[in-house]
Amino acid sequence: MRRGGADSSGKAPRRPLTVAGRRRIIAALIVAIAVMAGYIVTMIVFPAPLVGRDTPVARVIGLPAEEAERRLTDQGFRPRVEEREADSSIPAGHVLWQDPPPGVELTPNTLIRLTVSDGPASVPVPDVTEFTTDQALRILSAGGLRLGTIDSVAAPQPAGVVLSTRPAVGSSLPSGRTVELVVSRGPASIRVPNVVGMDRTVARQALEAAGLSVGTIVTRPSRSQASGSVLEQRPGANTLSPRGGRIDLIIVRPEES
Repeated sequence: MRRGGADSSGKAPRRPLTVAGRRRIIAALIVAIAVMAGYIVTMIVFPAPLVGRDTPVARVIGLPAEEAERRLTDQGFRPRVEEREADSSIPAGHVLWQDPPPGVELTPNTLIRLTVSDGPASVPVPDVTEFTTDQALRILSAGGLRLGTIDSVAAPQPAGVVLSTRPAVGSSLPSGRTVELVVSRGPASIRVPNVVGMDRTVARQALEAAGLSVGTIVTRPSRSQASGSVLEQRPGANTLSPRGGRIDLIIVRPEES
């Protein structure tokens, strides 16, 4: 005899699904299908595993940019040159810095930003004309340049005043390069005495008495003048020279016995 509507097996019959229940099942199926479809599309577009293994970033600082990018790409990262900066120690075209820094463990396809050196910064040659040599030296040093050779010429400006620079004012030089100066020897107001034929010691005394000095001395054999006497002078007698100007002498060489 049946009781409570049970079937012959003794189990209660299943209740028919309600409309709301069927909707919940359909929604769950749609979500599951969407998740599977997204996973399949991801696997096609990005064949690498979804959870990659972290890799320490290689150190590429100091390497040429092309080589640095190749090494990082071989590791599975995405290198990109984003900035360029002047630097006096890293050659132009080499990596100055990387972000993230070397040694950090990252997942594949991570972006590595690179900063590449443009080499030493260009420094304009400052205008140091009309300054003294000492003042010009301080100005050049403050601008990252060094003092090179100093040439002097006769000029109306006082002795030691800068007349010009080499290279010219405004020229661009890498930091640390040298700048040559041309300075005044003072106005050419002293008439050079004639010391040809004098003994070299007497000639030196005559030049110093006039406010001049002896410059380069070379010797040359001569049969017409005594050994040790002045054969020629440069500049010549009666020319004008600034005070302290140097007079080069050619002295008769002693005859070899």
